[in-house]
Amino acid sequence: MCLAFNVRLWVIFIAARNCEAQLGLRLREGDFIETTEGLIFDVKGMLHPPDRVIAYLRYVPDKNGGRQRFGLRYCKVYDLSARAKLLRAKWPEYLYLDPVLNREIQGVPVINVKQEYHPVEKLAQLRRASKLDQQQRSAVDMARILACEARVPMAKIGVSGSTLVDLHTTRSDVDLIVYGSRVARICHSKLQTLLSTGSHGFSRYEKKDLQRLYSQRKQKASTSFELFSRHEQSKLLQGKFRGTDYFIRCVREWSECRERYGSKKYFGVCRSTVRATISDDTESILTPCIYRLVDAKASRMLRAPSQIVSFRGRFCEQAQNGARVRARGTLEKVVGTHGEEYRLVIGESPRDSLIVVG
Repeated sequence: MCLAFNVRLWVIFIAARNCEAQLGLRLREGDFIETTEGLIFDVKGMLHPPDRVIAYLRYVPDKNGGRQRFGLRYCKVYDLSARAKLLRAKWPEYLYLDPVLNREIQGVPVINVKQEYHPVEKLAQLRRASKLDQQQRSAVDMARILACEARVPMAKIGVSGSTLVDLHTTRSDVDLIVYGSRVARICHSKLQTLLSTGSHGFSRYEKKDLQRLYSQRKQKASTSFELFSRHEQSKLLQGKFRGTDYFIRCVREWSECRERYGSKKYFGVCRSTVRATISDDTESILTPCIYRLVDAKASRMLRAPSQIVSFRGRFCEQAQNGARVRARGTLEKVVGTHGEEYRLVIGESPRDSLIVVG
């Protein structure tokens, strides 16, 4: 009897320690996670509830899928609404009403996390590998060149996207992650030189590339191709490396994230169009990106936001200090210990936009 009781206590203790370890998951933008069903999600942001990871569905096991790894086939789910629709139909437990964001969010309970994928670890693994395919080699070479030219540690760079989870194809982009605001600014500055000179195989997008992006991103609903091209062609975090598309995502260091989950609450107000002047673009190269505003005016006579925020990399580098912009998105009220403010969130709808008008 005593032995059985002690065994039960030991089982409870081990379960508690496992739960504690799971609740201590440290995941951020650019990381991927795999669930017990084999679904693969990409992590969003740096703030998560204690029992879930905010992450969006990316790859689904599918015997007819066009991607393959470890003998299994997968399909990629592109559109945000399509991801939510699929989860609602087959795996509704990965949709929940977040009490801090006050909206339905895609999120994985920590007890359902089977495996974590981290960009820095993946790049280190690829650098040690004796045999790489073309996409993997491009990722390793681009990371090495960027680190060398910018004189930043390789430990501050990782590989994300499909290559991170071995689901890339010959047409996949090279997706890199750069960690830390300071390192991001150094790399961003060096990319200006690399793209301007065409050094080491770096080049800007041509018109045909921009037309393809315009179609893929379904931008027709929000802006003309002429305006889209004007914004996209000047960006440095995207372009071509040895003929392959690349995108570099810049993510904050953990020490730079001062907000804690629940320290602020967010309430969606309505769809709104905002006209404002960019007063601070310091965080415009980061994901999530932030544009601080002055002289802002919102439609429908609502209180004007103090900033524009996006969790989509496509809205990085969109505007600079002093630019007069017109943006469309969701107006949110942010409530914290020091009162309340408003922000405009863009990138959650195909109709969202951020356009420089003067």
